[in-house]
Amino acid sequence: MKNVLVIGATGDVGQGVCQVLMSAGHRVVGVSRNGGNLEAVRKRLLPVGTLECLVGSVGSVTEAKALCDGASAHMGRFDCVVTTVNSKMGKKPLIDRQPDELLRNLEDNFIPHFIAAKVFIPAVAAGGVYLAIGGGMADFIVPGNGLSAVSQAAQRNMIRMIAREARGGAVLIKSLLLYSHITGESNRDGADPVWFTDEECGRHVLAVISEPDKFPGTILALKSREQVGLPEEKKES
Repeated sequence: MKNVLVIGATGDVGQGVCQVLMSAGHRVVGVSRNGGNLEAVRKRLLPVGTLECLVGSVGSVTEAKALCDGASAHMGRFDCVVTTVNSKMGKKPLIDRQPDELLRNLEDNFIPHFIAAKVFIPAVAAGGVYLAIGGGMADFIVPGNGLSAVSQAAQRNMIRMIAREARGGAVLIKSLLLYSHITGESNRDGADPVWFTDEECGRHVLAVISEPDKFPGTILALKSREQVGLPEEKKES
């Protein structure tokens, strides 16, 4: 059994990760800024097991350090930290955006991942995994989604840089790019059948943290439903 901290546990991906890891017998502590939403997720997952909950934020270094201290006191150690935080940005040509929109996008979607990595990677137990979840638009372009592409690409290279600078360290640092919209609790009724489901995302995360040596490299990508639980044939280190 691993002690796993899931930052962003009330999002569609976060809920799927919590559910699958709990089903696999791991101890899971979910984190969200919104205690009401977190309690709703806890109640929904009661048939699976007990989701332990912490209200906290990685919106600033001060808040993240307080969360890390509280989580350490609660859990004892982190075998794995999974970070899946983002905000919705809407669709609009990038050239029509304003500079303040780009800045707000980075503050909402990139900076929290940087803060989480900065604060939590040093707290992960030796041999553990730090896994940041991002989007596939770090690798490909979807017109109208420029803000997402910018923040996801920034997150991708940020994790690559941190992992390279920490090469030989005790913690495995990885990023998982999801090449699909996600079907989850927020959109299940109207979701496209071709989208990855929250449960499929959770199963892939479970495979990565259970046998990380089978998923070499820093940047991992889930590109198809057939690939769930399996490494890509070709990797980028």
